[in-house]
Amino acid sequence: MNALVVRLSSLGDVVLAAAVTGALGEVGFVTDRRYHPLVTRFPGVVRAYAPDEVLPALPLYDLQHHWKTRRYRATRRVERQDLRRRLRVWAKTAPADPVVERYGRCCGVRPAPPPWLPPAVRGGALVLAPGAAHATKRWPWWRELAAAWPGELRVVGGPDDALVAELGGVPEAGFDRTLAAFEGARGVVAGDTGLLHLAAACGLPTVGLFGPTTSADGFWQPAYGRALELPLACRPCSRYGGATCPVGDHACLRGIPVDAVLAAVEAW
Repeated sequence: MNALVVRLSSLGDVVLAAAVTGALGEVGFVTDRRYHPLVTRFPGVVRAYAPDEVLPALPLYDLQHHWKTRRYRATRRVERQDLRRRLRVWAKTAPADPVVERYGRCCGVRPAPPPWLPPAVRGGALVLAPGAAHATKRWPWWRELAAAWPGELRVVGGPDDALVAELGGVPEAGFDRTLAAFEGARGVVAGDTGLLHLAAACGLPTVGLFGPTTSADGFWQPAYGRALELPLACRPCSRYGGATCPVGDHACLRGIPVDAVLAAVEAW
């Protein structure tokens, strides 16, 4: 191995690390055990390490720069740009640099564009990923979209995503069944969540639905497909999303109609 990369969580941030692993050669990836089956599919990754394992003495790139990762003697740590990200919410200033650019600077490499995982075979099924950890990131019209789609529909999400089961999907926490659901898909509709990045990493076109965050806030990449969002003065209202809408109307996502999503899907 040439180096170690550290990114303990969460799913979207871990997936974006795949943009730089291949350029580093053979690397070890330090992450939570739940992500081991995923990161071992990344370009260049030859071994996954748990956070509490003894690590070899190699150059180490900390892509999280969190108190949890300061235990590691890092060659470089990623720029968090916390002040810029907070000012973005408070004062609606310019967004922070894209995450993959900051990862690239940390590792001293040029990030690769997606796909970063073996590309999914394209087909005609539409995949929906309706879940989100934060309530304000949940688009309210998933049921209507599912009813309006005339073709094959697949729904993916974690075990806590009640809407997945309601729409006919199988909630589960592993990655194998999610990646299998991507096979034969036309593309994926998702909120600003880790599954959006996972779908794009497999080379699928995506429609990203943005509410409390914006597509300019560092995670979304234009190569993913189409970002749908409204130019409201209150956006972004949070760095990650929250439990309730600060202004009480959730207009940022309620105002994105099903027809707009279907039109974006048809554009694929």
